[in-house]
Amino acid sequence: LLRLLLKLAVAAGVSQLLSSRAGSPAANAKHIVASWGRRTPHREVLEALGAGETVFVIYDYMAFPQGVPARNLFAYDLKGKELWRAEDIGEGATDAYTQFIGRDPSRVSNFAGYECEIDLETGEVLGTRWTK
Repeated sequence: LLRLLLKLAVAAGVSQLLSSRAGSPAANAKHIVASWGRRTPHREVLEALGAGETVFVIYDYMAFPQGVPARNLFAYDLKGKELWRAEDIGEGATDAYTQFIGRDPSRVSNFAGYECEIDLETGEVLGTRWTK
């Protein structure tokens, strides 16, 4: 019973962190990702944003295999379960996500010079726009 109560308290705290207006959503989401420990890939987090019951994470693309698209944008539920890994946009070795645009997890910058729109339910790339 004590373990169950502790799990519920932790889950409630995570939900509160995501919905909290104090501090930036990115800081709260990074804290949540850190709390998962070894349940996610061992990669450095560049950025993380929370939206509802989902945490969107862009990992450092330099930690991924070189010469191929990094596909370094992931979505997780609040417990750290991977929901999806975003598609690449077909730009080869320079195809890696670098940052969220503003506080909108559906809009991300790509190292190849594109702004990408991502479907938050599936990780599918809905569109790209050349920015360089």
